Amino acid sequence: MPDIFVKPENTKSETPLSANHSYNVRMLSAFCENPIGIAFAEQASDEKILLFLRRHFITNLLWILISVALLLIPMLFLIFRSEFQFLGTINLPLRFTLILLSFYYLAVFAYAFINFLSWFYNVFIVTQKRIVDIDYSNIVIHNVAFTKLSHVQDVNYDQIGFIRSLFNYGDVFVQTAGNELSFEALSVPQPRRAAHIIGDLIGKDAHKA
Repeated sequence: MPDIFVKPENTKSETPLSANHSYNVRMLSAFCENPIGIAFAEQASDEKILLFLRRHFITNLLWILISVALLLIPMLFLIFRSEFQFLGTINLPLRFTLILLSFYYLAVFAYAFINFLSWFYNVFIVTQKRIVDIDYSNIVIHNVAFTKLSHVQDVNYDQIGFIRSLFNYGDVFVQTAGNELSFEALSVPQPRRAAHIIGDLIGKDAHKA
């Protein structure tokens, strides 16, 4: 799994570029400025994380509801079995029924667990030097992409629709120079704030250059 939740060895306080305070990242945090207690594998000793993003937790609602519904199906089957004649004719041995239920619930758990990992480990990190995009596909496949702030040409965001406006989340797009990949932080909280933080870093980096 991507090594991103490791406490940095260097805990000396540095003055953040986007704020004057640092904050602990909670397990289910989706937006955090100047986070404390996390690092990524390729992080330099003098590199400080200024912005930590992942998809808004509300985006998990669909698979959570599906998982709950799948968990309830066996119980509904037992409750309404007598209501349907064709169900009443099904008489499986107890041992076979238990094995079947075990495999069923294992499959439901795997579905929920993979969806949770996909949300938890797909993160977008901004430091004072670069942007890091960690994409987690499944237990064995993940991709990590980097780009220096000096290669970033533009940043913008989209927040379209009532639900996104209500829960204040949207998409942030980072355009890079040349043939480099563009970076996307999809369905993240406070997209306007995130875009402004990255935009300010680009301006400062350009001023130094």
